[in-house]
Amino acid sequence: MTRTAVFALLAVMAASAQPATRRPHPQAGPTPRLADGKPDFGGNGVWNPHYTGNMAATRYHGAPGVDAEVDVPFLPWAKKLFDERQVSQAKDDPEARCMPAGLPRYMFTPYPFEMIQTGNRVIFLYEGSAHIWRIVPIGDNLKHPADPNPTWMGDSIGHWEGDTLVVDVVGFNDKAWLDQAGHPHTEALHLIERFTRTDSLTLKYEVTVDDPKTYARPWSTSLTIPYMPGGHLLEYICQEDNVDVPHMVGK
Repeated sequence: MTRTAVFALLAVMAASAQPATRRPHPQAGPTPRLADGKPDFGGNGVWNPHYTGNMAATRYHGAPGVDAEVDVPFLPWAKKLFDERQVSQAKDDPEARCMPAGLPRYMFTPYPFEMIQTGNRVIFLYEGSAHIWRIVPIGDNLKHPADPNPTWMGDSIGHWEGDTLVVDVVGFNDKAWLDQAGHPHTEALHLIERFTRTDSLTLKYEVTVDDPKTYARPWSTSLTIPYMPGGHLLEYICQEDNVDVPHMVGK
């Protein structure tokens, strides 16, 4: 081998030994705002929650969890059902059968979502589960229907409290689980959600669960959700030929 060839080989080996170039992490900046001064929850990207199977636990199966541990005030029947879902390894999870994840579970699943704002509404587009959307009208004098038809996502109305978007949700059916861990609820479920964009890369999500038929008192939990600049939603087709259901045998 000639000296030139040796030098060339050594140069290639040295280059290959260098650490791979990593894309720099984006730096957080001020909270972006719309022309009316309100925080902009949208932009050229998506919100990308961490996997949080239990909305009351700081860690769940070794994954990142919520911001603080929560002592859930179960009624006896609800605690019994929750424990059964834990023991059976969630074999009856409706999301595994391509049903909508419902609320607040969509905020705790490891699939991105997008928020699109107009002057009087926020539209949520969810990638995971049943690939569903949610429209939240915003105003100071909005009211729920007197007798809302029970649905997976409920009836949402929103208003601003400073820089925080507060969303009030009622009108649920009792088919969804609050999270993958299996926290139950009934049609009496009432949620208060609070969305605060603390900077350009961070969304603080807080939710209060009020269901007097399931829990002895209202309880709250929160989650910090990172922003993925330039990210976009992908197709998620669970409805067609789901071959995983036979494997949900649990115990």
